[in-house]
Amino acid sequence: MNNIDNLLNNYFEGATSPEEEKALKNYFRNGDVQAQHEVYKSLFAAFDEEKQIAAPQFEIPAARGSQQRALSRKLWMIAASVAAITLLVIILFPFKNDTETQSGDNLVFINGKEITNPQKAQQYADKMFRQANEIIRANYQPFEEAKALQTEMDADRIFNDLSQQINYIESGNQ
Repeated sequence: MNNIDNLLNNYFEGATSPEEEKALKNYFRNGDVQAQHEVYKSLFAAFDEEKQIAAPQFEIPAARGSQQRALSRKLWMIAASVAAITLLVIILFPFKNDTETQSGDNLVFINGKEITNPQKAQQYADKMFRQANEIIRANYQPFEEAKALQTEMDADRIFNDLSQQINYIESGNQ
């Protein structure tokens, strides 16, 4: 029965052919199973019992189910269309609140507060531009100073000045 041992090893490794599996099932159905193979007898008996169990048959009424599905699908499509149209109306035509002014030209928000007076809005804008100008001037002042220093440190001018001084000193020594 060395052949049965090889078949069992192949069976548990998933390497048996359908004919070899039938041979194993027939071996365990017969009453003359060797002692070392008794542990596998209940496994193959369970496979035979499971084969006898039949699944219950269900019938699905085709006509009634398809009509209900079609009606359900139509209702979902209508609901989705209504939702999409509502969303488009809300996005494209936002509702106006009571605090909104009639003329949108003079409406400004400053620090979260609505300012409708054009003079106050202009004053605030001028103040903010002045502050921004001061910040820019303060931040760029070192660059302007460096540029002025660079023009003072012009190598050609310094060389010419030194040359003139040297010539003056040499002419005075002679």
